[in-house]
Amino acid sequence: MAEFYPLLKRQISKLLKSIDTSAEPWPAFLDAVNHTYNKFDIDQRTLENSLTLSAEELVQANDEMHAVFQAIPDQLFHFDHNGHIISYKSGTSSQHYLTQTRLINKLVDDVFNKEIVQRFRNAITEVVNSVSTLVFDFAVVHERHVYYYETRVMRVRGQQVVALVRDITARKQADEQIAFLAYHDNLTGLPNNRLFKDRLQQSIAHAQRNDAQLAVMFLDLDRFKLINDSMGHDVGDKLLQVIADRLTEGTRRQDSVGINIAFDANSVARLGGDEFTILLENVGGQLSITTVAKRLIELSALPIHIDSHEIFTSASIGIALYPNDGTEVDSLLKNADTAMYHAKKQGRNNYQFFDPSMNEASVEQLAIETSLRKAIENNELALYYQPQISISTKQIVGMEALLRWRHPGKGFISPSAFIPVAEETGMIINIGEWVIREACKQGADWTSRGFEPVVISVNLSAKQLREERLNEIIAQILVETGMNPKYLGLELTESAIILDPERALERLKNIKSLGIKMSMDDFGTGYSSLSYLKKFPLDTLKIDQSFIHDLMTNNEDASLVKAIISMAHSLGMDVVAEGVEHQAQLDFLGENNCDTIQGYLYSRPIPANEMEKLLSKK
Repeated sequence: MAEFYPLLKRQISKLLKSIDTSAEPWPAFLDAVNHTYNKFDIDQRTLENSLTLSAEELVQANDEMHAVFQAIPDQLFHFDHNGHIISYKSGTSSQHYLTQTRLINKLVDDVFNKEIVQRFRNAITEVVNSVSTLVFDFAVVHERHVYYYETRVMRVRGQQVVALVRDITARKQADEQIAFLAYHDNLTGLPNNRLFKDRLQQSIAHAQRNDAQLAVMFLDLDRFKLINDSMGHDVGDKLLQVIADRLTEGTRRQDSVGINIAFDANSVARLGGDEFTILLENVGGQLSITTVAKRLIELSALPIHIDSHEIFTSASIGIALYPNDGTEVDSLLKNADTAMYHAKKQGRNNYQFFDPSMNEASVEQLAIETSLRKAIENNELALYYQPQISISTKQIVGMEALLRWRHPGKGFISPSAFIPVAEETGMIINIGEWVIREACKQGADWTSRGFEPVVISVNLSAKQLREERLNEIIAQILVETGMNPKYLGLELTESAIILDPERALERLKNIKSLGIKMSMDDFGTGYSSLSYLKKFPLDTLKIDQSFIHDLMTNNEDASLVKAIISMAHSLGMDVVAEGVEHQAQLDFLGENNCDTIQGYLYSRPIPANEMEKLLSKK
């Protein structure tokens, strides 16, 4: 026996040196322990024929073996084949499942619950019989938290086994987080495109079996890119989170009884950017669908306060129905998307149900986009001019330059058809610069030929207003064309300035310093705040033609027009009424001190050569 103990000690010492306790010790440890135990068994069997270990030597050998167990951070149970715990090491992992402090000679049944005990007993039996390594996981609930463990069971001495138990809670939680992110949007926590499509596929199958109808909504925020570009991506992200919460609230389950539509946690999803989808199952008809659509549009249009900003946005929604508009996931989403773009064309902030004719319109829009890119270089664009008449003098005091496009194959294309395309694609930047240059060239030319100069106003898009070099570009155009700045006017819409009023104010002040006139176009149709209105360097308010159209039959419109005129004058601004077509409208505006009119009553928009006939010579 004197030869055996040094041999065992050397084996243990060699084993401890071979284990890397800072990394993953499983393979090295298991191999080493198994080798050491086997070596001990072989040597012991050899010596049993002639020698007997003393009690002291057995204790010393056992102590040396325990040193092996302390070399790793995992918990270690040493069982016999009946499930008794021969030895135990707590290590540095968590012990939330332990109910006893002293485990030696206890049964595995005394430590774990029935389900985990059965796993251990099955593992012990299988390992003892097959001399293999078995791995299994188990979870324990402790103080409302779930802890996960990975267990490796292997045979060692005779019919004894070792179970190494590792706390893998952090890894399991990380895996679950990765799995969650694979199916959910990281910003809003909503289901993503992948999960929504899976959910929609299941709903289609269910609707097919039950001969039911479902609806897919495709929602896109209006002018979100403008918000993102002008206020920064942090504000944009926060806005998306607010919208996500509102959409979820707008489709909450408790409302499904009232609107006869079924919802669940996956009803609302974010596809990316500012695009959201909503799944409505078991819909009873268009009335219930429109109830949801109207509610979502109303919620989206409520003011949003982020940091120091008050933001106004809106949503356009397209709706496709199963099975009328498609029986597959992709076709339903495509048609809902098409309907959403049609909603934007209708002025945004509305919803549209899909119609097959919309696909033809989409093809037409793509053709417009392709042709529009060549319109400038092919000299297909032109400016038409609509005069503005002083009510008191009946003389032309200004004009608005309006863009027209004569397509070589299709003739004149309506601005309502190509301007939104130019806005969406960003082509409006180059086109807008071309408009300013052409208007200035024409104005300078008229002046050089002796015509009485009047202000020529051009429309400035929201995208142009975001250009930091806008004032430099305008200044350069004025120099190049020789246009007197006081005869150039810029018309802006309320929506162009309301998204980031402070930045817009700074930019407009710089442009105003060039001597240019400024007008707010379509006043009354947006979200103007009087506190902002009085700050902006505006010379003129233009009353939108929608108020003028029913001026003589709608008392509310008449009252609003009076109020706008009075307010503008109190702020030192002139007033132009657009869309004047009848003498009665002109008379009303004159009686209420409106300064200028613009509309078909006097003239339609006309080309430059016809405009010359209306202008006075000096």
